Formats: sequence, C-alpha cells, structure tokens
Amino acid sequence: MNLELSLRNGETLDLHPGLPNGFTGPFLKNATSLSAGNGETELVIQEVAYEDFSIRFLVGKFLKRLNVSGRILKRGLYCYFTIKNGIRKDVGSVGKLHLRQDQFTGFFTEPTSCKTRFEKEKDFQSIDIFYSPKLLEELFTYFPELKELMKTERGAMLPGRSGWSLPSMKEITSQLLNIPYDEATSRFYFDLKVRELLFQILVHAYKRNPSDHYYTPWEVGRIHEAKRILETYIATKAPTIKSLARQVALNEYKLKTGFKQYFSLSIFDWLVEQRMQHAKELLLTTNRPVKEICSMVGYPRSSNFITAFRRRFGMTPRSLRQK
Repeated sequence: MNLELSLRNGETLDLHPGLPNGFTGPFLKNATSLSAGNGETELVIQEVAYEDFSIRFLVGKFLKRLNVSGRILKRGLYCYFTIKNGIRKDVGSVGKLHLRQDQFTGFFTEPTSCKTRFEKEKDFQSIDIFYSPKLLEELFTYFPELKELMKTERGAMLPGRSGWSLPSMKEITSQLLNIPYDEATSRFYFDLKVRELLFQILVHAYKRNPSDHYYTPWEVGRIHEAKRILETYIATKAPTIKSLARQVALNEYKLKTGFKQYFSLSIFDWLVEQRMQHAKELLLTTNRPVKEICSMVGYPRSSNFITAFRRRFGMTPRSLRQK
C-alpha cells in the first residue's frame, strides 16, 4: 500500500501494521491491515490480495479533513463502493469523482496517481475492488465491449449509469465482510463473490434496459430526494406514494417508474429491503431481543416481521443468530 496521509493543516499520519487497540470491526477475513491515527483522526485499511483481484476495506472516523495521496500501481478495472458517508477522489487518468453514501463507480486505468479526500466529522466505510486484465479477458465472450475499454491509453470510466448501488450489489459487499468460513474456504468464497459483483457491474454498464425512460437532471434529483425521505421512515410508517410525490413535486407515475429505474425496486420493495437489511445488521451486531428489533424496523407485530425476514433470507431471525 503506497499511501501518504495528511491532514488539512499539513500534519502527516503514519501507517502502522495491524489493527488499532479496541478495534471492533467490521473485519475483512484473512486481510493484511494497516492503521493510522492521532486521537482525532483514525483510519483502518484491510486488504486481501490475490493474483487476479484484490479487495480493500476502509474504515475511518475523522474529526479533521483527511487527504490521502498515493498511486494506483496495477493496470486493471477499479470499482469503489461507499457503504457509509461519501468520498471525493482525483484519479490522474480519469479525473475527479464524487461518491455519496451507497453509490459506486468503476474505471479501467493504467498506473496513475490518486488523491482521496475524507470530510471531517464523518464516519466512513468503503470497499474498493481491483480486477486484473486477465480476469476481464475471461468475460470477452459475454461483454465484448470490455475489449474497447481495455484499449484505453490512460484510463476510461465504465459506461452507463454509475451511481447508486443496486440492493443486490450491497448484499454482496455485505457478504464480503461477513464470511463464516475457514481460511482455505474463504479464498474460494472471495473468488465467487467478486466475480458475481463484477457480473452485476458489467450488466449495469453495458446492458441498459431499452424500456428505460428519460428524466431531466431536476427530476433525477427529485427521485433521489424521495429515497432520502424514505430512509427516515425505516422504523415508522412511510408516507403514501401520493404524499411522497407531493413532497418531492413529481407526479406519482414519474416517481414510481423513476424510482424503480434508478434503484431497481419498487418503492414498497425498496423500503422492505432496507428494513430487512437493517434488521439483519442489528441481529448480528447487537443483543437486542427480536421483538425490540422488529419494532425498530417498522413492524408492530413479531409474526409479520419473522415471516418477512424468512421470505427475504430463507431463515428466521433466531436461526441467523445461531449460525
């Protein structure tokens, strides 16, 4: 990891091997770890590197703005997924990138410089994945457009709508951080999951649905505002589509079709998915009773919550905790 960390005032932070004392996760299985901090700014980097791909997981908490300078050392495809809060990057070969929470982007590049800025007073998590040219060549039969992308002399962004991560993408990135297998089996699991994620990225980039509608930049902003509003209703009854459309100043048809186009789920299914994912996180990371968790994700009756949870994950909440 060829990185230099500096604060806005010019102070430099040194990276040290291993995890900091008291670090409670999340953890990337079998990773090499580095950490840096001075009490006000903390950054933990975990990386698993294999011949054809690597996975880097970043966790940080910053009371001051942090700038990270480094280099991308290998030619290949780089995909970034923000899990918590946003990030700004300046990649020498492709330019400036701004990712908000739950967004992703991808680009193919030769070795180049890379600068990253983390905002102050923000907890941060992201997963960065590198795919080698050799691995990409295996997919030429299915995605011949990759050949043109890899002919770039410097760097090129993936086409299509980069932006908000699909629920299926978020599910895979979550699985990468919750591997239940031993060291030997986890390598095979990593290989499966990074390829599954790559497939979804390429389908998103090259196989756009011809029935997609066109929305103006203002309308796209309103659709994303509707998503932001819904995120505040994970634990309570959400507004009706009519009420939500009125709040974001869109007609109901454009809100419903646009929401599904940009987030791949209907408004109702998206809200259920967010509640289920939040419930799963609470079950795995807290000791709260199931009855309390079902209330925290907007289900007044435990039976309804357990039914919805089993339908989504194929097991009951109690069974998940006992795994």
